[in-house]
Amino acid sequence: MHVEQYGWVCPGWRRDPHPATDLTADHVNPRAAGGRIDGQLRVLCRSCNSSRQAELDTPVVPGLALTLVAGPPAAGKNAYVREHAAKGDLVIDYDAIAVALQLDGTGLYEHIDAHGPFVAEARDAVLDRLVLGNHDVRRAWVISTAAKRTVRDSYRRRYGARVVVVLAAEELCLRRAMAERPEQWRRYVREWFDAYEPDERDEIVRGT
Repeated sequence: MHVEQYGWVCPGWRRDPHPATDLTADHVNPRAAGGRIDGQLRVLCRSCNSSRQAELDTPVVPGLALTLVAGPPAAGKNAYVREHAAKGDLVIDYDAIAVALQLDGTGLYEHIDAHGPFVAEARDAVLDRLVLGNHDVRRAWVISTAAKRTVRDSYRRRYGARVVVVLAAEELCLRRAMAERPEQWRRYVREWFDAYEPDERDEIVRGT
């Protein structure tokens, strides 16, 4: 309906309307703030949707501890989670979700670009369900590259997350990517280091 009436245009959140091909449905009264799942919706692009959510007060779910484990590709984020997570913890991993949405036999790191928006929405749906409460999960981990400071900050503000950045040398990440992952991962590594924005609030762990 929106596209038929207005075209591929986001009405904007604290910015002017602008062209966008990644339009999303946004709850006017956010579910994390008590809104109904079948409540009124509006259209925003993914960037505006994320910006709006980041401005919401952090929901408090008693007893839930959520940790974002960020860092460059091939730095050791999964190894960090395996070392620190306990039985019964919920682990939300973009790569694992991507594999679950692909045909059997597709490698863990062989991402299909067209699946990206669906993988991200599946991850975000799990996170949104977590902050609604009424569950028995006590610890959750999110594995994401999250190079941008604003992305990591949105996890703090929206989910009350602790942020750990597993930081390994670019040369080490490139060597691992070349040895263990498809060719495009070398580009992913370089793009992460080009985009990385430090934040003094992050807990830095040196990848080895």
